Amino acid sequence: MMAFSKTVGRVREKLVCGFTLVEVLIAATILFAALAVISDSFRASIVASRRADETVRLLAPLPFLIETIAAQIREKPDAKVSGGGRLLNVDYQFEATSILFKPPLPRFNPETTEREIFKPRYRLYDVSLTLRRPGAQRIFKYREIAWQSSSQ
Repeated sequence: MMAFSKTVGRVREKLVCGFTLVEVLIAATILFAALAVISDSFRASIVASRRADETVRLLAPLPFLIETIAAQIREKPDAKVSGGGRLLNVDYQFEATSILFKPPLPRFNPETTEREIFKPRYRLYDVSLTLRRPGAQRIFKYREIAWQSSSQ
């Protein structure tokens, strides 16, 4: 800060009248650096928000689709099941391939004192589900189980 001196009697007093140019330049540099960091952070948050919004729009129908696919597989548990459609402006396709076809575990029947062995009726599927929106696509892989009724 710039200081002026004034002599009052024998005591010398300093009067402060303002900032020096160097002090103003340093303060301005710090201010502009802080503004640059804040604007970059704000811009990055806007980009992240847009990406999150697109992800939410793509994944919104996912819980319903998983239930629908499970119902289609259980309705007709063949070696290969596939399908697709459109829900909430999201196109989807799935393909389920049977990887195991096993019977229930053998059971001891106390009335006949023999083990009951069953025919295979449980299927384990590898499911590949593809979700598409303009400019976005996601592929999900998971497993689903289905069974044939004991009358089949």
